[in-house]
Amino acid sequence: MTDGGDLPTARAYPGWYPDPMTPARRRYWTGSSWTYATSDAVPVDHPPPLDVLTLPPGHRLPDPVAPRSAWPTSAPAPAKRPQRPVKWALAVVVGLLVGVVGVVLSTRSPSKPSASPATSVPEVSLDPRSTLPLPTIPSTQNNDPSTAALMAVVVKPEDVPASASVVIFQGGAGLGQPTLDLCNGTYPSESRRVARLQDTVLDNQGHIALSTEAVLYGDSGGTTQAFTELRSVTAACPSTPVPGPAGQPPVITTFNPPPDSAWPQTPSVTRQAYDLTSDDGAGQLSHTVAVYLRRGRALLGVYFTQADGPQLPVEGQTSIQGIVGVFAKRLAALPTSVVGA
Repeated sequence: MTDGGDLPTARAYPGWYPDPMTPARRRYWTGSSWTYATSDAVPVDHPPPLDVLTLPPGHRLPDPVAPRSAWPTSAPAPAKRPQRPVKWALAVVVGLLVGVVGVVLSTRSPSKPSASPATSVPEVSLDPRSTLPLPTIPSTQNNDPSTAALMAVVVKPEDVPASASVVIFQGGAGLGQPTLDLCNGTYPSESRRVARLQDTVLDNQGHIALSTEAVLYGDSGGTTQAFTELRSVTAACPSTPVPGPAGQPPVITTFNPPPDSAWPQTPSVTRQAYDLTSDDGAGQLSHTVAVYLRRGRALLGVYFTQADGPQLPVEGQTSIQGIVGVFAKRLAALPTSVVGA
């Protein structure tokens, strides 16, 4: 490859380059891989984004090319990233992307303000504006004939601004990751799940803004049991550290007053909402909101990893209440042949 003047070019240094998908904006290049982080207008040498996640293999985006004459004589020193508390990773608590998609997600999944393997890199983009393939849900992982209906209730690319990305968490399509994990509790109802899909929204800096997790249980008794277990575990959550899953640190979870006491109810949909602060014992605090919606055998988790202030718009809604209302309506619209109610 040449720069047009018969001068050889090499792989570009880390920085912000024209986005091959949308040249009017810039995408961050690590020096070897493109990332999910995009911005409307920043110089190439602008500081790198926080918590950057690289695109998965197979994205087919060409490497950026910088003319040799524009290169410095030596590689620039990487900009120092400002320090910030460890995200509730989908350690989420993600704790999700899982149980994050989505998605891309810190110490746990946005479904869970705890710490779950869901904080791994998302596997596939749902955005039709990209060249990535649309996701398929392996029947070997989700074994219910109504699995495809889950796509109708989770967040989709058309729901959010063009500057955001919607991706499925690694492990987000299937039953390998937990759905319920508040207070690192034990939830026997997990064994009654038959299908699961979790995705996440990344803002233009590659940070998780929202995650949704749609689950089908074998029958409505599974969601009833799940809601009962949520109430029981959160009511008994101690003020001392609770051990996390293997490889995750203990977490102190403090439950604040429920955020939905004044929210309207959606007919046919039952709701449980939790406002919580997680402390990993090292001074890293995460304020999150997890809202669970139930109708028949279908459960939908909506996880807000940045619970303070206006939210990234979803169907034009910028409040947690308004966004939850969007997803409650979708759950209410699922046919009875899917939810069994």
